[in-house]
Amino acid sequence: MDNKADKEKEILIIGGGIAGLSAGIYARKNGYAATILEQHDKPGGQLTAWNRNGYRFDFCLQWLCGTRHGVYHGIWNELGAIQPASTTTSVIDIVVDHEIFIKLVDESGEYGEFFVYADMDRWEAYLKNEVAPEDAQGIHKLCTMIKTCAKLDEFENPPGMRSLWDYACYLYKSWSVIPVIVRYLKKSIKELIDDLGLKNEKLRYVLTQFGQIGEDSELPALGLLMMLAFQHDKNAGYLKGGSAAMTQRVREEYEKLGGKFKFNAKVVEIVVENHSVVRGVKLENGERVLADHCISACDGHTVLYDMLGGGTYDVPSELKKPYEEWSVFTPLVMVAFGIDKTIVSDAHDIGYFSPKSKIQIGRTMADGYNIMNRSMYDDTLAPKGKTVLEIEFMSPWEIWETLSDDEYAQEKEDIKKRCIELLEKHYSGVSANLEVFDLATPRTTARVTGVWKGAYEGFVPGVNNLGTYLPTELDGLTNFSMAGQWVTPGGGLPPSAQSGRWAIQKLAKKDNKKFKH
Repeated sequence: MDNKADKEKEILIIGGGIAGLSAGIYARKNGYAATILEQHDKPGGQLTAWNRNGYRFDFCLQWLCGTRHGVYHGIWNELGAIQPASTTTSVIDIVVDHEIFIKLVDESGEYGEFFVYADMDRWEAYLKNEVAPEDAQGIHKLCTMIKTCAKLDEFENPPGMRSLWDYACYLYKSWSVIPVIVRYLKKSIKELIDDLGLKNEKLRYVLTQFGQIGEDSELPALGLLMMLAFQHDKNAGYLKGGSAAMTQRVREEYEKLGGKFKFNAKVVEIVVENHSVVRGVKLENGERVLADHCISACDGHTVLYDMLGGGTYDVPSELKKPYEEWSVFTPLVMVAFGIDKTIVSDAHDIGYFSPKSKIQIGRTMADGYNIMNRSMYDDTLAPKGKTVLEIEFMSPWEIWETLSDDEYAQEKEDIKKRCIELLEKHYSGVSANLEVFDLATPRTTARVTGVWKGAYEGFVPGVNNLGTYLPTELDGLTNFSMAGQWVTPGGGLPPSAQSGRWAIQKLAKKDNKKFKH
């Protein structure tokens, strides 16, 4: 007869994206029985791709922080995310480091082309020689700061579980970066540009444009510096096989450890007893699933305002304020084309913008759009001799939330027609070779993943909240914790995976277990 004390603690994880998969893997490594409840028919969440007539359209992976070293790299290794597909394939064969991070093009012709090279020495020479020789001193300062920021790493342990030794090691490794953090953590890119004394109009405009991540939302100066630092350090590469292959590797690791899935299992309620104890969940089909502990690894707004107690939970002010006041990412439209022709682009990602007028794509008046050609360096995305081109642009949620079915269908047709025109503009004659078309709208994202307002990476990291960690355990509520993109501004794959790890670290500590990873 089983001794109850020897039974594995049952954990339910709501959401099978990277945060949920991470929580599941660490749960199994630490002796917990783990079941992931996923509303879709496969795991991955927004780390997803889909096949269409021999082509694969990738919704997510462009570059991944932690492909070479550091705390994030350690997490990816623990999850099996960057492990070779076979014993004859090395990690070097899987990771692609781009020479050009992005190419930007002014469609009006005023500012012409602008390259952002991944190597800061090369970028510095380019900026000094071809863009703004008059700003040589400021350019040197900028590129030096970016290279310095490459020394910055994440904490391995979560807030509240860091020792003095953790902080001492962090300071030792990051000492030279501290002045940059102090100076630019709460400053905008415009303030950075002014501090550097940059005068060249093109350089000033493009750097500001480069930091735009949403409607009226701008990446803080430190965020821009860190993003380019990862590129310079060759620690933010692309994984061949893209989102689908990465998800499959992590899924296999989870299942190898004995983790279980329940697909097509949409959670509508987190069952709370006596307003204080979480006992399990209720699914859309009426089924109740009980557990000793629940981890939400899905949309934070839905959890707090709809799921907990069936929408009766009194959301605390420290969580209510972000959802009421912080900006969220403007959702994306992704339009994908399978093309019966080999196309070589100047860069894997080309961003087109217009400083003096908006660019109309369907109902959206966009500041710009990007055309991505991942199949140049990933032959798993298209058959030999063929190409996948994807157009992405930001499109406010308000455009999509009230469309009728007929209006929605027409909008997709209008977007398709306009995007073919844009492809023809930059790749003349390409429309004659179009074989396959598909698109994902903000409504697609919300339907498949449940994400609030289609905000694919949650809260925008701004000067008011960069580096903030929201509570993941709620006062007065036991047997429950939160993970995923909504627990820290900026979201993305690395913080999501880290949040799943941290959720199990905290649980293991409560249960007096030595955390295993």
